[in-house]
Amino acid sequence: MVQIPKWITNQGSLEIFPDSVYISQLAYGNTAQESKEKASANISEYIKSSVVSSTTSSYLYKKSLNGVVENTTVKEDISISTDNNLYKIEYTNPFYYSDLGQFVCVAYINKDQAFNFVKPKLENAKQNFSLGYEKALSKDSLLDKIIEIKNARKLLVEFYEVYDFARAINPTKAKVYEEVDLIANQSIVKANELARQVLIKIMSQGDTKLADDSGVIAELSNQFSKLGFVVGTSTKYNCLALVEVKSVINQTSKTFETYPELFIRIIEKGEEKISYTKKLSKVAGFDKETVVRRTNLKLIEDIRTSFINVCF
Repeated sequence: MVQIPKWITNQGSLEIFPDSVYISQLAYGNTAQESKEKASANISEYIKSSVVSSTTSSYLYKKSLNGVVENTTVKEDISISTDNNLYKIEYTNPFYYSDLGQFVCVAYINKDQAFNFVKPKLENAKQNFSLGYEKALSKDSLLDKIIEIKNARKLLVEFYEVYDFARAINPTKAKVYEEVDLIANQSIVKANELARQVLIKIMSQGDTKLADDSGVIAELSNQFSKLGFVVGTSTKYNCLALVEVKSVINQTSKTFETYPELFIRIIEKGEEKISYTKKLSKVAGFDKETVVRRTNLKLIEDIRTSFINVCF
């Protein structure tokens, strides 16, 4: 007589694979392979929901930390991965349960083994971020600090891909990395504090002066404000943004056209910190006014989408 495995019921499965040691999921299928695939899918879905729950609780906690509204989680701009390359799923041999006419299988993950697998990735990501953040804070320039903090935060993508998974499967062992999580969020607050110290003045230069109604200066001012910079026209400033547009409008047999170029330099205390140059695609129209209007719109779009992303 075939002996029925104890794990074919949910209760029996929990006795064989206790929650303190394993993540396990039981599934049924018409074939042995189908039961394995369903059990594997259940494991993946369980981990995914655990990571989302863990991330959400972390987000709510950091939102209210010390009552500081701006102390928001770094995960606002980082995608969390639940890719199964972070863990190895093992299986029981599928068993044909004649009473149900189906195969039964349990997929399981050993929590300690899974954590030990991702620990080197956590350590590497922790070290890379820590070194990057220390480098940022060692800078004398406000802009250098802000930009280097952003660069350091990019390194957190790797950390959070693993950290939230580790915390979901083994919160006790993952607790040692809470400090990195805290510093990561403090880095946002620090960047915001530094941004508020930037007093930036915008000036148009070159042969083609930008008219106030072009919208280009206004868009640049708007983007700087979104970064947290204080934008003004007074003589009191510590950063100067010099904007130049080269746009020679040529007349063809039927239309007017130009290939505009945008130049933006940001100087802090006499030293150039940022230099941005962009040659835009052709702008054409049946009259000069249309070409000028379309050129301004193209310049505004480039400032909004390219300049800010490349430089900040």
